[in-house]
Amino acid sequence: MAVAQEQRRTTQRQIGDLLVEQGVITPLQLDEALQRQRLTGDLLGRVLVSMGYSEEQDIIEALGVQAGMERIDISRIKIPENIIRKITPDVAKFYNVIPVREVDGTLIVAMADPLNLQILDDLQQITGQHVRGAVSNAKDVEAAWKANYSFETDSIHEMLEELKAKVGTAELTMAELGLQEVVSDIDNLVELAQQPEVIKIVNLVFLEAVQKRASDIHFEIYEEEFRIRIRVDGMLHEIVSPPKMLALALVSRVKIISNMDIGERRLPQDSRIELKVGDTVIDVRVATLPTLFGEGVVMRILDRTAVKIDLDKLGFSPDLLEKINMVINKPNGIMLVTGPTGSGKTTTLYACLNTLNSEEVKIITTEDPVELQIDRIIQCHVNEEIGLTFARCLRAILRQDPDIVMVGEIRDLETAQIAVEASLTGHLVLSTLHTNSAPETITRLLDMDVEPFLITASLEAVLAQRLVRVLCRHCRVRYQPDQDEMELLGVPKKWREDPNLRMFKPKGCPACDYIGYMGRTGLFEMMLVDETVCEMILDRALSFDLRRYARKHQGMRTLREEGMMKCVQGVTSAEEVIAHTDKYDD
Repeated sequence: MAVAQEQRRTTQRQIGDLLVEQGVITPLQLDEALQRQRLTGDLLGRVLVSMGYSEEQDIIEALGVQAGMERIDISRIKIPENIIRKITPDVAKFYNVIPVREVDGTLIVAMADPLNLQILDDLQQITGQHVRGAVSNAKDVEAAWKANYSFETDSIHEMLEELKAKVGTAELTMAELGLQEVVSDIDNLVELAQQPEVIKIVNLVFLEAVQKRASDIHFEIYEEEFRIRIRVDGMLHEIVSPPKMLALALVSRVKIISNMDIGERRLPQDSRIELKVGDTVIDVRVATLPTLFGEGVVMRILDRTAVKIDLDKLGFSPDLLEKINMVINKPNGIMLVTGPTGSGKTTTLYACLNTLNSEEVKIITTEDPVELQIDRIIQCHVNEEIGLTFARCLRAILRQDPDIVMVGEIRDLETAQIAVEASLTGHLVLSTLHTNSAPETITRLLDMDVEPFLITASLEAVLAQRLVRVLCRHCRVRYQPDQDEMELLGVPKKWREDPNLRMFKPKGCPACDYIGYMGRTGLFEMMLVDETVCEMILDRALSFDLRRYARKHQGMRTLREEGMMKCVQGVTSAEEVIAHTDKYDD
């Protein structure tokens, strides 16, 4: 034990000495950090970063040098073209590396992340030669990539054409492909998944998904074909349809990087991994599904920036934003966010928590699953297989002395009752529900057998929302809508009579990848539970009556009305609003 501790101290002093030699810190700063490190027991690098004496990249570079890697300033090196061509542009971009020279058959690559040794293993598989890493940084590697690879870029389609040239285009049987032996032998399956072409295609899929802001990647296997699609702004787009013979290899590659059981193809598997695509770090939730013709895979790309988003970036109008801030700053009560799956409810709740997160309050969430980690918030993962339901988790949370509780979803009466109890005992509760509009949420709670007097005593507001695609500002087309379109949108009669009324529709250009849309924004309707609404709830009023009151006396705009205003403003199109919202005749 004493020897291990002494070795650790030696390592720490070496890292400190390296940072002093590199001019990152001064000897005095090193002494201060070592004193702090003795008190906290934390790693020296983390202590230096927390004290503001160095950046995380400085620590990574020092650790790389300590591990025996040479340090290279690639901004001062002219790299021969034959060396650059050792690694293709897509591979260099994906792994954030640049080949710089070759020594005795060993390729030396400058790395932005020299601690990721898996990169070197992958590069050896791809290049077919021994690869050694050298320490660089992300900024220099990116600049070198632009300087050396501007003349060419690989695509998935080009890679597939190369593969077709090798194996031909004819559909082969399983026996002809020799896959029967591969399927029964895991070692052969691993070898298949580590073929250079397979690694490059999977890397290119991830790279294209990140560049196009995709939220999901789908590997889909059918009887006669295999296709790869990505979901961008809620819509699926096919990016490539590889030969079906490659399905097993590509799926196996995904399972290997996801740390799944590569030999298990009869049961669904789930995994969560962190990938570095170029200089972007992404969290990916991977799920496989055994289907009639092979394993399908869906990869959800989780956006880390969603937990840091502010409420004013979601598309709220100023008056609605004021109401939301008023509700979430109350000491207790319930605010429900409603809408179908994929309507951005969790993002809205994260934005609320981000606004409320401070030193003075304790926030605990229960989610199924916990998709994104939020700093200084305690998050609990629901696991119904072992009996950890939302209701059971919520009961336990209330014994942890929280100020604010977020419940991922109110699915049943028990969860609803505990949420009500929590709000009545001085907690602010934020949660979601699957309903079509804000007034219909009241009806849904009553249908779940929640007592009306409990709803009126705890519920503060209901926010319904949808996501619609935002028109590309580079190519949107202005036009005059016809009467039928204005009728569907619910445009007021006074507006219809205005000959200057114009809206916008999509066209498509290189900036938006010829889709016509770029990004999404929210449509919202908010109903406050005031005294009159409480009386109506106690009388079990219909959603029709609740909506009519909220529109007349609270100034509530329905989702369709909110969408109509954004059509006139040029934010989205009438087609999007009509597809995602309902029209009410009241």
